[in-house]
Formats: sequence, C-alpha cells, structure tokens
Amino acid sequence: MKTLPALTDFLNLNIGSVTDAYLRELAQQNHRTQLRTQQMEILLQAVQAMGQNMATLTDIFASKAIAEAKERAATAVKVVEIANATWVENRYRIRADHTVVDEDTGLMWMHSPLEGTFTFEAACQAAQNLNAQKGFAGYADWRVPSQDELLSLVVEGNYPCICQEAFPETPEAWFWTATPDSANAGNAWTIYFGYGGVYTSDRSYLNHVRLVRSRP
Repeated sequence: MKTLPALTDFLNLNIGSVTDAYLRELAQQNHRTQLRTQQMEILLQAVQAMGQNMATLTDIFASKAIAEAKERAATAVKVVEIANATWVENRYRIRADHTVVDEDTGLMWMHSPLEGTFTFEAACQAAQNLNAQKGFAGYADWRVPSQDELLSLVVEGNYPCICQEAFPETPEAWFWTATPDSANAGNAWTIYFGYGGVYTSDRSYLNHVRLVRSRP
C-alpha cells in the first residue's frame, strides 16, 4: 500500500501526463483548424479569381460581338436618297420612273420583271410590243438582255442572287437571255436567280424576263 506522499507523487505524475496529452490534443485540433481555415481561404481566392476570369472572358466576348456588329454595319448595303433617285451600293441608281441604272455597266433595267412567264419568242415579242405602245418610262428601245448583261446582276450568296435593295421583286426563278445556244438552235441561254446558274433552255419553256436598254 502506497503511503500518502507516494500517492501524492503518483497522482501528480498521472495528472501531469493527462494534462500534457490534453494540451497536445488541443494543439493538434488548433493546427487542424488553422489548416482548414487556410484551405478555405485558398478556395475562396480561387473562386474569386475564377469570377474575375469569367468577367474578363465575358468582356472579351462582348467586345468581339460589338466589333463584329460594327463590321457588319460598315459593310452593309448603303442606301442613299439623292434628288429623285435612290443610290444602292454606290452602283445602282433607282429612279422614280421605276427603272434602275447600273453605273458599272451603263445599262438601264426595269425595276421589276414583266408580269408572268413567257416562251423565248413571246419574251422577245413582249419587248417589241411594249416599244410599239410608247415604251416604258419614256423610252421605246427595251429588249431582252444578253447572257453577259443579265449575268452582271448576279450576286453570289444572295437568295435570290441579285441586289435585293435594287431589284426587290425578283423571284428565285429562271430568266431568259437573248443569247441563243450556238450548239442547239432550238435553245437559248437562261439564268437561274435562285443561285446564279447559267443553263441552256428549250425556247418553248416558260421563263421570266427582265427588260433592259442601253443608256445613251
């Protein structure tokens, strides 16, 4: 049996050991808490950085979209009202008499195709009849255009493939030219204003026609 002094020493020793263990556990918990705090701070910084990067990306995409919109606007068709005519693309002059003057080629076109469809001979006859009946817009020398003349109106990438601001009533359809097919006397050349294709066509087929005249 331990004496009182020995018991006191035993208790002091064990209490000291327990206290040391408890303090070590507190220190470890404090260290883990600090680590978790540091990890949370790092995570928060990462989230904040991600947010800043997203904002930067958003600004970049927004700036790009604005730049592209400005570029499209700069290259868009320009329509300018001058006196009794409207200029389109600095090329076509749309006159008040329903004609369109192509300043690149010097040709004057009817603003709209003739109503209906025609065989080749009927299209040529329609031009002659129009001229015999005092013509159109004060001119009596209208005719069916040649293949090269009509082809000059084709704008690739447009549907119909023509300047729609200058010729808004153009259907995606076949149009006669006055150019015969040298390989087949029964055919003449046509142009499809859906995509700009050039094909030979039987003269008995029914196609549209837009008349033209050479401007003096």
